[in-house]
Amino acid sequence: MTGIANFNGLVDAHCHVDLLPNWQQVLKDLEAKQQFTFAVTTTPRAWQVEKEVARDYRYVRIGIGLHPQVVRDRASELSALERGIPESPFVGEVGLDGSLAHKGSMVEQAKVLQRIFSVCGEVGGRTLSLHSLQATGAVLDLIERSRVHERNTLIFHWFTGSLAELRRALDLGAMISVNADMLSTLRGKSVALTAGRQRTLTETDAPFTKRHRLVEGIPDVHPALISLSRCWADDVPNVTRDVGRLAMDVWRQ
Repeated sequence: MTGIANFNGLVDAHCHVDLLPNWQQVLKDLEAKQQFTFAVTTTPRAWQVEKEVARDYRYVRIGIGLHPQVVRDRASELSALERGIPESPFVGEVGLDGSLAHKGSMVEQAKVLQRIFSVCGEVGGRTLSLHSLQATGAVLDLIERSRVHERNTLIFHWFTGSLAELRRALDLGAMISVNADMLSTLRGKSVALTAGRQRTLTETDAPFTKRHRLVEGIPDVHPALISLSRCWADDVPNVTRDVGRLAMDVWRQ
């Protein structure tokens, strides 16, 4: 985040801007608002389009992704993903999905994620936003085998694994990103309390959260900050400051 002098501390570490209405204007508004945004994509083709719009932006970063839920139909785009990773410091959304609708493609998902980790391990300096629904242990296994965490920053988006798996992720240096929906559950609050201020970022996951709201057309991270402040029993300005500082430390590049 070199050159960002007026960063206001607002951090959306995971959202799908390209799936929002009038997404090009949303990107422009996010940049104007100076809200740091990790805009994930679900396919390399989407990344190619979106990154051109945000090419000169300082606050909005476009991640190159291949979402595990589309791997069965989009595995042919893996080569494009591999070529794009060296161009993109941000990689996401990637991971594994073991839910009922997608566990049938888990073998193929794992092959794709293994290759993503391999390329990121070779390149280094990437920040990855990880999907791990009902597959947290499997994602952790791949991380450990690939050692991708040694040269890259890992963020588990909307972590739903066990607290034992969370501690395992934290031991590997990973972080989490939390949204208001996640923090409305006891498990979500436990995750944020366990991860603490040194490992927790905010997200909206727009447009996929029930509590997602649009303020002047852009994803609003304030519900997540309010929920996190209640979880940590602290004032919103303090939580915003700490989340912002963590983001600055992670993405000072």
